[in-house]
Amino acid sequence: MKTMQTKFKWFWPWQDDKEEAWLEQMSASGANLHSVGLMGIYTFDKGEPRTYTYRLDYMRLDKNKRADYLQIFQDAGWEYIGEMSNWQYWRKPVADGERAEIFTDNQSKIQKYRRILVFMGFFLLLLMFLGANMFFNTSDITSVSSAIELIYFIGQLLYAIIIPIYIVVVVKLALRINKLKKTAL
Repeated sequence: MKTMQTKFKWFWPWQDDKEEAWLEQMSASGANLHSVGLMGIYTFDKGEPRTYTYRLDYMRLDKNKRADYLQIFQDAGWEYIGEMSNWQYWRKPVADGERAEIFTDNQSKIQKYRRILVFMGFFLLLLMFLGANMFFNTSDITSVSSAIELIYFIGQLLYAIIIPIYIVVVVKLALRINKLKKTAL
């Protein structure tokens, strides 16, 4: 019977390289990634230390493209671990100290970060639209009960926290793309 261990660890979308390094360290200590769940929840098999290269790809997979996408990676020797919020988790045993890559050029990495940026940018615009409506259209709320006013206030507070976080994420992703563009030259 395998011993399982669940850990929570948070990584931002631009920190995929740090997440990959952490997963490699976990495997080297005998905690090999078994599955990924909700944001930041990882399940590990406890056992023998192994030397794996972990790689993440951000790809929204629809039913029509899923099988082809998975097959391309598996044909290249990658083992599919699972998906967390459109992040696809892959691993491959390290052969002779070589570090395997799924993106061998900066343009492919840029495309990965652009996919994330489009997704996050869309939600930022949506949140800003909904938040603007919540913040600037308060005339209807004055005639309702104090419980509704409290809920409305909590919603405004959440938006005041979430929107700046999304702005930071979008800016950091844009900076990551620009850095990759500069190193590609």
